[in-house]
Amino acid sequence: MLLACAAASLPAQDKAICSLLTASDVGALGVTGAGIETSMPYDTGAQKGSMKLCNWRMPTGGIHLAVVKVPPGASRESLDKLKRDSWAMLEAQGWTKDKQDFGGISCLLMTPPAAQKDAPLTTECSTLTKGTLVQVSTLGKTKVPMEKAKALVESVIGRL
Repeated sequence: MLLACAAASLPAQDKAICSLLTASDVGALGVTGAGIETSMPYDTGAQKGSMKLCNWRMPTGGIHLAVVKVPPGASRESLDKLKRDSWAMLEAQGWTKDKQDFGGISCLLMTPPAAQKDAPLTTECSTLTKGTLVQVSTLGKTKVPMEKAKALVESVIGRL
């Protein structure tokens, strides 16, 4: 899911991505260990780079943070289209989508069909602020309310 936004992005800020959420922030979801910073290369043909990520383990899954500079002139609508296309593939497979907007933060909760017992529930919240895409995703066996993922996005925004 995170990959959908990488196609429209530029290299992430130089700031350590994991430092944008504190142990207290992620601890509210059961995280006990430190975040692990990673990167993921992307190549859209017109743009190449590396998207920086931070990943934390939860008892039943994980939290993933991406903070990525976006090209000048990119709109939230163009980034949302990329996400809609990715989620549409899951919906075609029987996943259900619950969507809610909290002002400028857009959130989704994707639930797998009953037949896919091992597939994780996915909560994702994202926003475009200060020329930067901020996205928090959770994957796991336990539902993470959109309000909790939204709070993490707000914490990141406050530290940009």
